[in-house]
Amino acid sequence: MLVVPCSQLVDGSPIMSPERHRPALGLEDGRGGVVDPSLLEQDSEVDMKRLLETLRGQFLRTFNLSGMGPPMQPGVARVEPPEYMLELYNRFANDRTSMPTANIIRSFKNEDVVYHIVGPKGIRRHPLLFNVSLPHHERVTSAELRLYTLVQIDRRLYAGVDRKVTVYEVVQYDTGDAAGEYGDQLELAELASRQVYGMDNGWESFDMTTAIHRWRKSEYSTTHRLEVHISQDGTMEIDTNQEDRHKPLMIVFSDDQSGDHKGDKRELNEMIGYEATGVGLQDNLELLREMELGNQCKRNSLYVEFKDIGWDSWILAPPGYEAYECAGICTYPLTKHVTPTKHAIIQTLVNLKTPHKVSRACCVPTKLDPISLLYLDDTGVVTYKYKFEGMVVAECGCR
Repeated sequence: MLVVPCSQLVDGSPIMSPERHRPALGLEDGRGGVVDPSLLEQDSEVDMKRLLETLRGQFLRTFNLSGMGPPMQPGVARVEPPEYMLELYNRFANDRTSMPTANIIRSFKNEDVVYHIVGPKGIRRHPLLFNVSLPHHERVTSAELRLYTLVQIDRRLYAGVDRKVTVYEVVQYDTGDAAGEYGDQLELAELASRQVYGMDNGWESFDMTTAIHRWRKSEYSTTHRLEVHISQDGTMEIDTNQEDRHKPLMIVFSDDQSGDHKGDKRELNEMIGYEATGVGLQDNLELLREMELGNQCKRNSLYVEFKDIGWDSWILAPPGYEAYECAGICTYPLTKHVTPTKHAIIQTLVNLKTPHKVSRACCVPTKLDPISLLYLDDTGVVTYKYKFEGMVVAECGCR
């Protein structure tokens, strides 16, 4: 029977802080290797940053959210999220009775720095560029292009005038010739179009679901160039300022394919019943005294400030949360409130007979709840995840 000491199991908290971390075999470094345990013993700010970045990589890989780009460098300045993403987070954080249409919402920013061009017939053309990279295991449910329209000071003159806004994809065709001037091998494919009536600045959205599905099937490139055309009726532009919170966004809604697993409780309840009938086990007075001291396995408060562990540069909201932790001793007899496994019951009985050979079962989280997070993934994409699983200890038990 394989018995693992509590010191080698996962910590009784859903996250690991530097102060509580213990060296463990197989701590991955994100490149197929392991972290040198000596890093944990060196009192150095550089080594601590390296450790925190390694733990961050492990943290994201647990949820299949990394591996799509280079890791963010420690100590980078905090990124201000787009206004729309912050509104999304606050909406569902303040109203837990509602939930988004998808579990994961990503905002891809415009990476083109070219300003608008006035084309034939006075049509204003706004070039946009998006690098839309998504994990293969996720299912896209919908997508939209969000543009912040700027109605100029002459809005009274053009009150009641509709502006036709059309979104095109710039498609490049390979003719087999050498690259020519801009437009020689390019064609505009219409993705969405509608009339926009506006007298004030505000957000407008255009459905991009079909385009995103098509892009995912194509392995040509994750980078896609768009053009937004605005008719000459009235004066209206879109905000493309890279430093502004109103810059164009490609919003993609997706769900990850994860499932829950349930154990067989009937057999477990039978073992709990048989546990108390063990011959000669009732005489271990030391363990009984520990029970009387109230040191049984239970859930304790643990509030985590992301700033304290150096993660506030990539976790944008919330600033902290109540994570809880599991602490205490798994004592004989293991009762239902500590939800022991069959293995934990066997280990406890063997420990009572030969405590010098076998350690006790460990008090660890047995049920974890999710929280909502607004964060930067390792490609710099501001991402909202409604259910970031495994973040809050809901129940503790013996394992």
